[in-house]
Amino acid sequence: MKTLFARLLLPGLLFAAGHAHAQQLKVFSKYNYYTTEKDVIILGDPGNDPAGPPRLSVYKSDELLGATDSLANGLLRIRLPLIAFVPGRTTLQYTVSCNDKVTRRDTIDIIRLRPKANEVKIDLQTGGLIADGLPFFPFGFYCGGNVLGLANEVTHGFTHMAPYQSNLPETFAERKAYMDRCAQVGMRVAYSVNSLIGSGHNGARGLPLTEEEKWQILKNEIIAFRDHPALLAWYINDEPDGQGRPPALLEKAYQFVHELDPYHPVSIVFMLPPKFGLYRHSMDIAMTDPYPIPGPVNMVEEHVQELDKLYAHEKSVWLVPQAFGGQEMWAREPTPKEIRVMTYIGLVNGAKGIQYYTHAAANLNPQSVAAWSACSDMAVEVQQMAGFLLSDEAAPAVTSSDPQTLVRAFVHNGDLLILAVNKENKPKSVRIRLAPGKWWMDSSIARLWFENRELGFTGGGLEDMIDAMSTRVYLVKGVSKEQSLIYPGNLTANPGFETIVSPGLPIGSNTKMSFAKKGDPAATFFADPRQHKEGRFSLRLTTPVDSGGSRIRLLPIVLKAGNSYRVSVWARAKKQDRMPLLRIGVEGPRQERSFTLSDDWQQYSFLLRSDSSWSAAIVNIDLVTAGTAWVDGMQVNADPVVSYSIDAAKKALVSLNTTMNGSTLKYRVNDGKEIVYTKPFLVGKAATVQARLYAGGQPSAQAALFVPVNKALGRPVTLASTYAPQYAGGGAVSLTDGLMASTAFKDNKWLGFLGKEVIATIDLQGTITVGAVNINFLCDVNSGIFLPPDLSLYTSLNGKDFVLADRSVTTIEQRMGEPSLQTLRLDGKKVKARYIRVVAAAFGEIPEGYLFKGTQSWIFTDEIMVE
Repeated sequence: MKTLFARLLLPGLLFAAGHAHAQQLKVFSKYNYYTTEKDVIILGDPGNDPAGPPRLSVYKSDELLGATDSLANGLLRIRLPLIAFVPGRTTLQYTVSCNDKVTRRDTIDIIRLRPKANEVKIDLQTGGLIADGLPFFPFGFYCGGNVLGLANEVTHGFTHMAPYQSNLPETFAERKAYMDRCAQVGMRVAYSVNSLIGSGHNGARGLPLTEEEKWQILKNEIIAFRDHPALLAWYINDEPDGQGRPPALLEKAYQFVHELDPYHPVSIVFMLPPKFGLYRHSMDIAMTDPYPIPGPVNMVEEHVQELDKLYAHEKSVWLVPQAFGGQEMWAREPTPKEIRVMTYIGLVNGAKGIQYYTHAAANLNPQSVAAWSACSDMAVEVQQMAGFLLSDEAAPAVTSSDPQTLVRAFVHNGDLLILAVNKENKPKSVRIRLAPGKWWMDSSIARLWFENRELGFTGGGLEDMIDAMSTRVYLVKGVSKEQSLIYPGNLTANPGFETIVSPGLPIGSNTKMSFAKKGDPAATFFADPRQHKEGRFSLRLTTPVDSGGSRIRLLPIVLKAGNSYRVSVWARAKKQDRMPLLRIGVEGPRQERSFTLSDDWQQYSFLLRSDSSWSAAIVNIDLVTAGTAWVDGMQVNADPVVSYSIDAAKKALVSLNTTMNGSTLKYRVNDGKEIVYTKPFLVGKAATVQARLYAGGQPSAQAALFVPVNKALGRPVTLASTYAPQYAGGGAVSLTDGLMASTAFKDNKWLGFLGKEVIATIDLQGTITVGAVNINFLCDVNSGIFLPPDLSLYTSLNGKDFVLADRSVTTIEQRMGEPSLQTLRLDGKKVKARYIRVVAAAFGEIPEGYLFKGTQSWIFTDEIMVE
């Protein structure tokens, strides 16, 4: 069976997506076959035809099915309902016309197959693969030896491997074992049947079998693994152009494989650009393996460009970068920088797959630890960029001021990505400019995605220094029209897994094995741009075996005693016979729930009642049974929520909210009567507002919040002592801003003082009668934070002459354990004053029996309230 659309290409024509060498309209189908898609999409790429887009018309027999002469995203596009096509091959006719004159007539084949769980197809518009119904950027390696163990390379971001192997029956069990392991861990396989087709390599005779015997073994191999979930593609030959193998032989093998398995692409690697075109009808994935080192890297660009020129919109083009050396005619292996540059040259020139030659465990190949580390680094980088690299959205032309710095732009979901690669072994300053148009001309910031820095992006361009033999990846964000699913007041850090500093790893979490004695070393968790409920990423979890996965633990959150919280996450799973079980837990209160996932996005949640206060409750999530799942929007929200704002009259406007539709929300102030909440209400003095939800007439959740309305609220503060810069809250005004700190000393509301007394003077901005003065402190002796042993209150009418009004000695027992909030009270004795001064003595050196013995203690304070 010949490659779909091969018959449409005229010899000698040069075609490529997005490059200036296209010379004639190229007509092709969006996918090489269809299964579950709604529509068949027929596209026409006019390339750089100066005459502009012609008219494309599609027929079945004499019936016109569709026609267009309008460009959408740079292409002519005709949609036809898939339901109108019967399973199998349907041949359509098309014409190309200009000024009502037909200039070309030809046919195009549409293939419809019944859906299959492990199908892998090609998006011929982009050249990218689609696996499990998702865009898939293969990033893997050739390998040999302990193939079973190399499946664990999935933890370093690799997506597939291509083992060199025997295909003889006596080693079938070994092949089955590594394929099963790959399926468990989520590693795909480019399955080699290379040994069965043609002679051996470099003149070797090959297997001592007849052709009939080899074809029978080939048939057995395909039947054995065509339904296997780990199968990515069939690898049928290695460098036939250099080995002199006749194209007719490979065409026969290609047809043979596809007749037995039409659901998986066939791949071949080539080495001689002048002969690339001879094997057009032999593969769906065309790979090239230039090995230039120790010479210059330019050969990589030439090889990939030639494949792209021949096979754009027809096949998937991959690069095999060099990851070996010190043998035969290669005096050394590439440096890590050279490997990086070769890989990125492939990406810039349109490669839709990377497959290194070669990798073996124990530093056998490549021999340098740094070399394989560079490959691993790029594995996670490429997966983070996959949405862009596989995007079918039109991207602007981009230029570099330096001819040795290659650049290319990609657009995905309204954002822009620019890749730059410096081919020379010297650093340089480079100006990068985009063609005018669209929103990016008004953008001002470009993020260097893998370097955690930003630079200016004005007028559609930027300037940057690029290191010797290095790369840059710039992300320019568009204007998001998406409504966030993150609730106001969410307590978790990075709930949508959008903030990523190290490629592939969202910030704000750590991991441990779900069950230490059962943990599988190939369990993985990565940011995944192909699936998300909101934003650009979700977190993908793969658990190879039951109880063998990773537990993701988010940064600690603070829970208040007596309050209720809604713990929720959006999730979906890869479809499988037994759908995986997702567990959500909260360490501290020790509450958890488990949910069986579906293959559609759903929100899973439960209500948590915190009977105690927790300053470091940890939300965790794991997949406790085997499978792959994606999670997004991991949130914890107080429910109901009590909030307030301070108005100009120094009163608090209190609001209540809930996420529980259909519930009745009631409140009381202090010990007053419970009232049904209908709208925000004012509180004129310090009070505790209690809220409660009722479902079906029964209380289901509750919350309470102290509202610190008092005479010092919003008044200026002067400090005679200096707080630590790392615990600066909002500055001195933190003591009167009405924002109450929590039991977490890192919540950015505390003022922290190390080894010194606290002296704070408040200007009440008018003479008042000073009643009780309450000062909030944190007691967290496990962190070296102690209450002041002695507390004094002074008053003054003029801000110069202060009189002692009250003094208190702290008698509260300070024990190790959960942090607590302590409000210490002083009596103003109804003195008339404009100024008050609070002096909190330092606890001093930490004594025996506590952590950090012999070091200076801290005082943490946040609010001074005057009655």
